[in-house]
This record gives sequence, structure tokens and C-alpha cells, in this order.
Amino acid sequence: MKKITKVLIVDDEPQNVQVMRELLRFHPQYESKEAKSGEEALAILETYFPEIILLDVMMPGIDGYQVCKQIRNQNGHKFSKIIMVSGKSMIDDRLKGYDAGADDYLTKPYVEDELIAKLEVYSKLNRMEEVDNLKTTALNILSHETKTPLNGIILGSELLREIEGLPEKAKLYVELVRESGLKIQELVEKISRYYFIKDGIEKNLTDNSLCLVIGCIINKLGIVGGVDSVVVSCDCDKNIKFSADWDLLQEAFSYVIDNAYKNSPENGVVTINCRKNAADIFIWIGDQGAGVEPSLTERVFDGLFMPDLLHHRQGTGLGLAIAKEIIEEHGGRISCKNREGCGTVFEISLKDQKTEYA
Repeated sequence: MKKITKVLIVDDEPQNVQVMRELLRFHPQYESKEAKSGEEALAILETYFPEIILLDVMMPGIDGYQVCKQIRNQNGHKFSKIIMVSGKSMIDDRLKGYDAGADDYLTKPYVEDELIAKLEVYSKLNRMEEVDNLKTTALNILSHETKTPLNGIILGSELLREIEGLPEKAKLYVELVRESGLKIQELVEKISRYYFIKDGIEKNLTDNSLCLVIGCIINKLGIVGGVDSVVVSCDCDKNIKFSADWDLLQEAFSYVIDNAYKNSPENGVVTINCRKNAADIFIWIGDQGAGVEPSLTERVFDGLFMPDLLHHRQGTGLGLAIAKEIIEEHGGRISCKNREGCGTVFEISLKDQKTEYA
């Protein structure tokens, strides 16, 4: 059974309202209310929250354009889809409707099947936007409300580890609690970060050395000279300097380098190569891991794609998704390819932001 979609019909002509009402009766997934004027529509909308508003343009008193603007100023109806219905068919009239905040414009006389098709499309779109908003709200609540209990779990387990004479089995369980808390904390932080960056970021541009930043990342990740039998080999021209938001780029590079390191086998080698050509900067980060199925090389950057399908040993794949958003914000691109022999290589191209915005 389809979910009921509420529709508000706003038209001062009783015959037009009757036609729409009769049409919707053949489609039981729609429930409708009617208003004979803009003023009445605004009054109804104080307590009625329709998914779709069919709004006539020419009405006595407040016309459809004014009503549309007032609805768009009300936060309670931000997801409502407004379809303006009018006998005016000139492009200027349509543009005026869109400028007022309408989602679509239907010219009278309209084809009934077209109206139903539009109702179906906007009903789905309305629900998708509401679900996305609920996800964002839930994420914000989750991020905020889990900080204190997670800190308690992590700090508590760290204190328990220091207790002298704790049985070995108890130590193992304490460490498991601590590691589990850290993993949940990292996951929540990454999800929040991903949606924050995807929503748009403002860059703070400075000049810096790529070689210096890559070196700092390797130091911070604790993989200088290689640990756990994984060697990191970096070939970067020390003269490569350019303008960028280096805090963001350092975050992006960290995720890609860490991904290569974590997916390298014992005695494997992570290679980092950097080159600059005029205003273009190229970085290659490779590993000797299991590789990626060719049909899935684009999906490694999807924040919600399951990484185990790509033979990843650990992690959520969100780090690569964050890296992609940051790199694209810098006018660049990142791609994943399988290396000859074994492993993958991530190719990053960037633009010197000073040159880009000059």
C-alpha cells in the first residue's frame, strides 16, 4: 500500500478545483484539501502540511507568485513541492514562478496524465528530501550524544588497563572494550566529517611545500621507514610548492596514504611519487595489496559503499570519500587503478589555487 500524499489545491475557480478533486479520486494515494484564495491557503498551511501544493497564479487578492514567496519563507513547508498552474504560457511567466520559489509550472489546459505524473515525481522527491534531512538530524544527534559515553568507555578502559594484578583474560576484555570504543568514535567522526565536507567547505589558501607536508603525514601516521614489515618509499621533488588549503589537503593525503598502508601485505611497499607540470600537480600513491575489481574502481570513493567487497582488510571507505571531496574542492581529480602485477595506485591531480583564481 502506497503512503498517502497530501495535496493542497489553491484556485479561485470552483470548476478548476472540481476537475482536480475528481482526478485525484481515481488515485487513492492522494488526499486533498482546497483553498479558494491565497489568503485562505496561507491560513490552512498554519496547521496543514501538504507534500504538494497546486497553486493557481491569477487570483484575487494575493496572487500565486506572492503566495509562493510567503510559503518559501516558512521553514515548516521547506519540503513542500509547489507546482504553479496557470493559463499564462510565456517564458517570462514561468521564470517569474521559478524565481518565486516554485518547483514546476503547468500550463492550462493541462493533460491530466501529465499532472498525475508530476504529482508522482514530486511525491517521491519530497520523501527523499525528508529522509535525507532525517538522516542528517539523526547523525548530528548521534555525533553529539555519543561523545560523553564513548569518552567514558575509552577513558575507563584505559584506567582499567593500569590496574596491577589484573588477570590476563580480563586484560584482553578491557583492551577489546577500548578498541571497540575507539572504532565507534572514529566511525561517528568520519561520517560527520564526510557530510560536513560534502555540504561545501570554504578554503583557506596558503603556500606550502608538498614534500614537507607528505613527510609530516608519514611521521604522524608512524610509518617512517616502514613498520610491521611494510616499507614506505617517497619520491617527491622538494621544489614543488603551490597554493592550497593545506589543512584540508593534509587530511585528504593522510586518508589515501593510510589506506595504501593498511592494504599492503607483509613485506609490501607503499610508493609515493609527486611531480609538477606548470600549474598541475600529480601524486601517485600505490600499494601491493589485493587490488580492486576493475568494475569497482570508481566505487571505492562512495562513502556508503561496503569496502569488504574491494578486499579491504579494515575501515569503512569513508576516508577515501572524504579525500575525493577535498581534492575536487581544489579543482582536482582522484582515480583508482590496478597496478601491473599486484596492488592499486591512486592518481591525484591538483591545480595550484593561486593560478586557478588569478
